[in-house]
Amino acid sequence: MRNIGSGGDAPARGVIVGGPLVAMKRFESSLLFFINAFGSALAVWWLMRHQPTMIEISFFVVSGCVTMVGMGVGIHRLFAHRSFECGPVLRMCLGAAGMMGCQGSILKWVANHRRHHMHSDAPGDPHSPQVDGHGKSMPFWRGMAHAHMGWLFDDTMSDFDVYARDLLEDPMVMFFHRTRWFWYCASFFILPGLYGYALGGIEHAIGTILVGGVLKTFLVLNAIASIASIGHTFGSMRFEIPHDRSRNNAVLAWLTFGEGWHNNHHRHPRAAHIGLAWYEVDVNGAIIHALARMGLAWNVVPHLATRKRRQDMQPALSS
Repeated sequence: MRNIGSGGDAPARGVIVGGPLVAMKRFESSLLFFINAFGSALAVWWLMRHQPTMIEISFFVVSGCVTMVGMGVGIHRLFAHRSFECGPVLRMCLGAAGMMGCQGSILKWVANHRRHHMHSDAPGDPHSPQVDGHGKSMPFWRGMAHAHMGWLFDDTMSDFDVYARDLLEDPMVMFFHRTRWFWYCASFFILPGLYGYALGGIEHAIGTILVGGVLKTFLVLNAIASIASIGHTFGSMRFEIPHDRSRNNAVLAWLTFGEGWHNNHHRHPRAAHIGLAWYEVDVNGAIIHALARMGLAWNVVPHLATRKRRQDMQPALSS
């Protein structure tokens, strides 16, 4: 194992190459990918032979929304960027909902995401369509595949001590990290199985596991993964950011409750609300502001563009 950044050919500090930690990363990524892919194939087979009922559909929709909010509001904006603060109960609920996305523990996700922002589309970015984990340029289709999923299986990983040291000292985050496989199993099997069995028996338990558990998780995973691949390739750029090819993509934004306004987000990563125009709907940002109005969230960070508009308006308001 070596840490990129300690040698002369290093593209970035805090990138671990090889060793037991990377082997564990690859094993976990492979197992999660197998469950997602094989289970989703079974779900499609099941849907071809069964008429889904409101039991399967309701769990698919509700759990999908909860997971997307947990990923966007919880893991992304709360834990990764500290866009707002909240009490321990809400923090625990958002963390648990985010873990249902089965995209690694909060600690791992945050470390990778912060590294992405620090080295966006440059050597050191874990999932850029421009460069691989070693900082080497890639052709278009290989880069898209790497950014979407391939980076999960390469021989590099983010050093938690560099990109998530604050979370290493957070008891709640470390609890989620140690119990991550419980939350994955809860998302894939336990919760949908109990829901389906309670409302319809064993047949609906199986259907809810396949459709509302595994297929839902697979679709959420691909929607969020598309921000790294499609969201750095197709869309508009409101802000010019050096070495950064992040885009605003309306389709991704609708699918991910606002996370697809990616260029806005890269301009000011800590902003709690990243939709700037009236048509840039940001459901996750609206949820954070609703929590703030209810007194459940505070120290909500505004976007730089929003802050500038307020400053520009201040003389007129005070005259």
